[in-house]
Amino acid sequence: MQAKRESREVGAGLAVDATGDYADLPRPGDARGVVRALNFADSMLTLVREESVGKSWDRFVEQHPAATVAHLSAWGRIVAGAYGHASIYLSIEDDGETLGILPLVHVQSHIFGRRLVSMPFLDYGGVLVSGEALVGAVEQTLVDAALSVARERRAQGLGLRQLHPVPLPYPPATDRVTMLLALTTKDAVWKALPSERRNRVRKGEKNGLTAAWCGVEALDDFYRVFAVNMRDLGSPVHSRAFFRLMLEELPGTARVLLVRDRDGRAVGAAVCLLFRDTIMVPWVSSLREAFSLCPNFVLYWEVIRYGCENGYRILDLGRSFKNAGTHEFKRQWGAVDHTLPWISIDTAPGAAPPVDRDASRFAPMIAAWKRLPVPVANLVGPWIRGQVPN
Repeated sequence: MQAKRESREVGAGLAVDATGDYADLPRPGDARGVVRALNFADSMLTLVREESVGKSWDRFVEQHPAATVAHLSAWGRIVAGAYGHASIYLSIEDDGETLGILPLVHVQSHIFGRRLVSMPFLDYGGVLVSGEALVGAVEQTLVDAALSVARERRAQGLGLRQLHPVPLPYPPATDRVTMLLALTTKDAVWKALPSERRNRVRKGEKNGLTAAWCGVEALDDFYRVFAVNMRDLGSPVHSRAFFRLMLEELPGTARVLLVRDRDGRAVGAAVCLLFRDTIMVPWVSSLREAFSLCPNFVLYWEVIRYGCENGYRILDLGRSFKNAGTHEFKRQWGAVDHTLPWISIDTAPGAAPPVDRDASRFAPMIAAWKRLPVPVANLVGPWIRGQVPN
């Protein structure tokens, strides 16, 4: 479709209408729509917007060297099934060949407002552009299209959770890092650990703790540990369906790791994501009553051991604010900072900052949550958690 109104150039020849919006972007309810752009490098580029995608999208992700697990199409289905949020998939094509993508989720909340995020509940996402595209042009066009969607849906802002810097004229965040540990051999990593870490791992093993990798069959054990720990931290817990759908949609990529005591009771648990050469540990918990047994240390060492022995090169211990307590815990495993250059663009002047930029105003809620009975927290928590894109 040709744009219906006068066009102006953006970047290197990609077109939007005179208002800055994409005139022919489909409205909610349309499964797919195409906006034809101007000639660019002797070819005709198209902007494609879809509400669901499949193999061709994932083929681009799987072949792109900078892609992350967050770019896979499965996340849209996971988030929709668990929390009912709609996904929008934007891509730029050149004669059917994908040059760039931007997956988005419209997180709607009566408490926290509307946000368009790539990707919620994960550390990664954002624009992903082929090395064959002119630097900056496709990135900017995808973001312009995303801003149009944000305005269309009356969202208060757009969040792009980039793992690496991208050529966009928006200031990235500098206060968050993800902690990365290089995996070589099990012996080399073990020797590099501080003696305090090694002693705690040994203590856990002497206390009879054992670790095992599992699938969806271990979901109940994982969730019991995870839900109790989230209540203790004052944080609403993800729904059980969120993790069930993850394990079903991403078999082999999403796996459960359990740490059991001598009696077979799960005292530590994690859902890990294994993508390419990286193991991520985004959701991990241990029971406070079992802290003296050192389940966290046994769990993290098992992830390291498994990664080293199965060809993984990086352990991603997850995001932290610099100098936070969790940051120091991860640093003591030998992990180093990788700044997350997230981009946040406000689209509604005067709106409150998103929770992931300022959670301080919820301190009383966090304190009250810690006092809730676990069954109550598990009942109400997922309804709230699904509205928070952190």
